[in-house]
Amino acid sequence: MSNASAVSFETLSLIGAFITGLLAVVGTSTVARSVLSARRDNRLADVRPQVRQALLSRMEATDPEWEAWVGGLSGTERRVAEDLLEEYLHRIRGGDRESLQQLGYALGIGEKARRKLHEGDHLERRRALHWIARLDIDVTIETLEATCGGHPETRAAAARVLYEQDRANATEEGTELLLRGTGPLSVLGMDTLYQLNKLSPDLLFTRTKESYHEWSESRLIQVLRVIGTAGPASPDTPLDWIGFLFVSESPNVRVAAANALVGYGWHDGVRSAIEIEQVRTDDSPPVRQAVYQMLGSWDDEASVNALRNALRSESNTRAAIDAISALGERATSIPESELTPASSAARDWVLASTEPTRSETEQ
Repeated sequence: MSNASAVSFETLSLIGAFITGLLAVVGTSTVARSVLSARRDNRLADVRPQVRQALLSRMEATDPEWEAWVGGLSGTERRVAEDLLEEYLHRIRGGDRESLQQLGYALGIGEKARRKLHEGDHLERRRALHWIARLDIDVTIETLEATCGGHPETRAAAARVLYEQDRANATEEGTELLLRGTGPLSVLGMDTLYQLNKLSPDLLFTRTKESYHEWSESRLIQVLRVIGTAGPASPDTPLDWIGFLFVSESPNVRVAAANALVGYGWHDGVRSAIEIEQVRTDDSPPVRQAVYQMLGSWDDEASVNALRNALRSESNTRAAIDAISALGERATSIPESELTPASSAARDWVLASTEPTRSETEQ
């Protein structure tokens, strides 16, 4: 055997021994952490019943004396108390909530949240904002802007604070925080945007008109979804611009635009901007489906006629089902000879699926 082969073999042996030892150390460490975690969880579970009982009993007292109670808790009991506090603040309102908020201050959570808001990274700030909202800690919009404006996740959490604390300008300030930047919103951001604007999407229509050409496609679709699920806009809100979305290269945007305008057939701006014959003949079946649903919600003569015409030309059975459903009973009056094969099959399927069963008829 050559020296090179011997060295190579010895080197490989050393590497193999090192890897084996490393795996053993990692395995032992993992097992040890698992054991410690299980013990910690067991300790938390053991003390949870008495901590809960003591907490609930003190809530019923005129003066719960949280400071004194917290001072006598062990580290494990304090952790359980914090977990229970978070759980209850999520569900409880009124005087009991105010009492629980004082427990949060006694546990030092309020002070820690303020400190982490200024000094923490974006993950620590998100956690701090969670507690700021739960404990109703007074933080100015200027402070929120300065500490949270630089990251989309902290902006979403800051907007949630404005919403949950029911600030006077929560809709305007929170929406501005959420719609800063161009990327998609987080789940929290999406829900908060809806909560802030659910009574009226006027502000969202205005902001979308100003900025949609700068947004990512996913952001635009998210905002349009919120608009579509919010309450109706006022009659004087400009909506004529939304017609441009129906010529977007993205069928997903065109679908979202149609969904956002469900129920807006009464709006003059929508009527002047949407060419019904153009949008109902879109090349994309999913877009046509959304348009049929939109026209069905408008439910006027022009929309009904467009839906009837759609059944005379529709080649996609799934889209035809939406047109049939939008027309309702009126679809039965169209002669079979005027229907495309897809529309005929769709009508048969819809009628069969909505026809009362024999047992229902006999009752």
